Amino acid sequence: MTLLDDHGSALPLPPDPLSPVPDEVERGLAAYRAGDAREARALLTEIADAGRTAVSGHAAMSLAGIELGENGLDSSCRKRLEQVAAGEDPWLGPLAAVLLTPDFQSCTSSDSDRVLLGSLAAQLTGAPEAARNGFEQAADALEGTDAGDVANILLGNLLLQSGDPAEALKPLRNARQMCDGLFAGYAGHLEGHVLIGQEEERASQVLSYAHRESHPARGGDKGLHPWVAVRFGELLAGNTWLDLVYDQMENSGVSQGVVVGEPFESAFHFAEISNPALADIGLHLFPGDFEPVHAALDRLKTWSDERYERARRLVLALYTLVEDSRDEEMSLGLKELRERLSLPKPR
Repeated sequence: MTLLDDHGSALPLPPDPLSPVPDEVERGLAAYRAGDAREARALLTEIADAGRTAVSGHAAMSLAGIELGENGLDSSCRKRLEQVAAGEDPWLGPLAAVLLTPDFQSCTSSDSDRVLLGSLAAQLTGAPEAARNGFEQAADALEGTDAGDVANILLGNLLLQSGDPAEALKPLRNARQMCDGLFAGYAGHLEGHVLIGQEEERASQVLSYAHRESHPARGGDKGLHPWVAVRFGELLAGNTWLDLVYDQMENSGVSQGVVVGEPFESAFHFAEISNPALADIGLHLFPGDFEPVHAALDRLKTWSDERYERARRLVLALYTLVEDSRDEEMSLGLKELRERLSLPKPR
């Protein structure tokens, strides 16, 4: 995999790849869809409780979907959602964090026919067509209400997960413009994913907005905010030439490193419900505090090869921002980190 451009600079981080359901989890879901809920729960529970990995995270979210469809957002469902939010999946983690919020419960309580929860349960248990039909129905029937906006966000998320980002843009953008706080932050987080790699300047504006709106002080939520902050920080780390970076440097009189590091600091500050390890890397790399960086890398390596590779890309993108030839301890720590990750030295 090419990590540097023709000039020797680190390439920007690409959009987060989709996170397909692993085969062993799909077997449990197939049992559920065939009517054997008991067998499905047994298979999925064994996987979900087996460790902190991408596979266990998918199993936990599948169990949450089963509970959601049968009993709503009860304690069993919330327990599994908390497990997912505390994991490393960049798709399931933010969704779980949103589902745990009082704002989401308030919206769904106005949906007397339970179309939203039923459609979400269908998505999480492997019935995307039924889920899409339900979200579209709810978006039309509840248009002009918070529940209708949430239906558009869930529809956009489903379309992204189904590999149709172009079609996802309209419902996500509509919801972001109609909402504020938590739901505006989540809609912007998802919309920003589509724009990364296509319209970086626009992506930076949307993710900056999502970062602000998801902040608990602005009506956001401490469970969602770290996920939004990490995505925003990743974009800035790989694209320090953005107008937004230069504007903040000029307006606040700070360095590129301070601008890029702020989202990771913000993510770490609210690391309670959600604590993605990438936030630890982005925060602790700047002062050269390498022990928590290595600990975060260990967490990601256990989770999945894909998340570990993501961490390698983030370290490489941040390298030139934190490198200081005058600081021998920093230089040695960066050298050891780069060797551990088998990374080239960027210019």
